[in-house]
Amino acid sequence: MTRSALALFPLSTVLVPGATLRLHIFEERYKTMIGECIAGRACFGVVLERAGRETGEDLDPVDVGTTAEIREVSKLTGGRLFIVTRGAQRFRVKKLRQREPYLAADVAYLDEPLGTASQACDLHARVEAQFRDYLRALLGTSDPLLDSIALPDDAAASSYLIADAMHVEPAVKQRLLEADNAALRLSDELATLAAETERLRAINDRKRSDPMRSLPAPFNVGFSRN
Repeated sequence: MTRSALALFPLSTVLVPGATLRLHIFEERYKTMIGECIAGRACFGVVLERAGRETGEDLDPVDVGTTAEIREVSKLTGGRLFIVTRGAQRFRVKKLRQREPYLAADVAYLDEPLGTASQACDLHARVEAQFRDYLRALLGTSDPLLDSIALPDDAAASSYLIADAMHVEPAVKQRLLEADNAALRLSDELATLAAETERLRAINDRKRSDPMRSLPAPFNVGFSRN
């Protein structure tokens, strides 16, 4: 279903439904955009910028993003803002309606199909176990408290929680966001978690054999400069 034009915020990070995103707003166009959203109690759309830019002209965002609900606002000097948002609903850009002072588009909001119920249920259990292994490797610990980590019962919510928690490149998170249903997303995450777990374990093994070796950062921090 298509609604009225949605203000777009191209970023170098991917927002998924249910995730929290904190933003420092300092560009004039985005101060205007966020001010209008606050006044109208409206959401804006977060879309990944293909080149990883967040400022400047000629931004090139992808077509699928997530609406961001503004939950907290802190006013800073010079009209700058610090906001806390929460991802709400996926959308697909149908047509750009304006480019100045900020992007806005006609969008179609996307459903959240489960996929095959039996497959989603099986994948949910397997991903939950693999996620615990991934966290052990990521944190470099075998703390038994990690055994108590449980995903939400809802497969779609779980798939987005995993997508948000994984320390992977934005292109991977974008692929997960665009998955047609929760079962497909969980299947992709199962394979990605397994590969990342092995990679992190290899790094940990090298660290143990050479304590002077520093652990390279495996991800980009999801905090916008704008």
